[in-house]
Amino acid sequence: MVRNEYETDPRKTPEWREAEKWYNQLHTHSVFSIMGGVLISGSAAEELNQAMEEILQVCPMYFPAWFHRGEFMLRIGRTSEGEEFIEKAFDYVVKIVEDEEEFRQILSQRMGNLEKLLRYDLAAKYTEKATRLFPDTPAFYDDLAFYILQLPDRDHTEALKFEEEALEIEPDNDFFINNLGWIYLMMGNYKLAEENFRKALEFNLDNPGACENLETAEYMHEHNLSYFDYLLRPADMAQLQALLEYGDFQEVARLCKLYNTDRLEGFKIHHLQKGSLLPHEILNTLQPLKFFINMMEKIVDAAEDGFFLLESIDMFNEKSKPLFYQFILGVDHIYEELLKDIS
Repeated sequence: MVRNEYETDPRKTPEWREAEKWYNQLHTHSVFSIMGGVLISGSAAEELNQAMEEILQVCPMYFPAWFHRGEFMLRIGRTSEGEEFIEKAFDYVVKIVEDEEEFRQILSQRMGNLEKLLRYDLAAKYTEKATRLFPDTPAFYDDLAFYILQLPDRDHTEALKFEEEALEIEPDNDFFINNLGWIYLMMGNYKLAEENFRKALEFNLDNPGACENLETAEYMHEHNLSYFDYLLRPADMAQLQALLEYGDFQEVARLCKLYNTDRLEGFKIHHLQKGSLLPHEILNTLQPLKFFINMMEKIVDAAEDGFFLLESIDMFNEKSKPLFYQFILGVDHIYEELLKDIS
């Protein structure tokens, strides 16, 4: 497919090369990452955003800088600007990148960033466009099905349709089969969900998600739970206590991490579906909370005595942020002192 609208490939111009060199130098910056330059705000991230703006003055078609600026704006809540910049970036990719594999890699990275920013609507929008540009690429249909499942007004039947389209192209792809099972699970069809998870394992016993998904489906089926109810299922305190008494601290830690991760996922889904918080506001709570939980889990794991669990989804709100930030600001000192006490 030839789509390049320029007589000369912009990537071969001196302006592009200069922009690329500058961008790559910034890429070594400690906060230039999805977990840094995009998903946090602050002076360093602001400086990087300013640098991206200057890069675009050198080469207005340099789409990596447009993507970065868009992701940054979305993260700090400047939604209209963020969406505008992402649109510009995608348009330039479509006009410049002809190779399907290169296009797929760019899209995968950038849609992954939008996913981390909880902008599943934008990820769905651009992935749907990709299916029209490359209708024979099954991965685009598979990704689109996933993004549709995350939307507040999600349409399970539409997600199912796109996953089936992916499987029409690659019927033996165990990852697609596993994902089809997940859609059925979200629809409450335990039987078809379990059948597809088992089928995925028949194709590939080492499929990283199918075995875990099958266990989840069986638990939900046994207790007649929705996925949200499953995420907030009561922790099996008797099991945890028995494991502690037996001395299996590793399994206790694994189970507690699973419970805590599921609680956070429940928090995210709850607010995305209700629309009670904007995506960047959800991240403002989740990020310090995740850091807090991670440090508490490390402290408890080091002590090998007890466990750390979050048992109330109601505690996660914007008013809690000062506590989490206060903890994080002094966390190195706190962590060192607690480890001294433990040892």
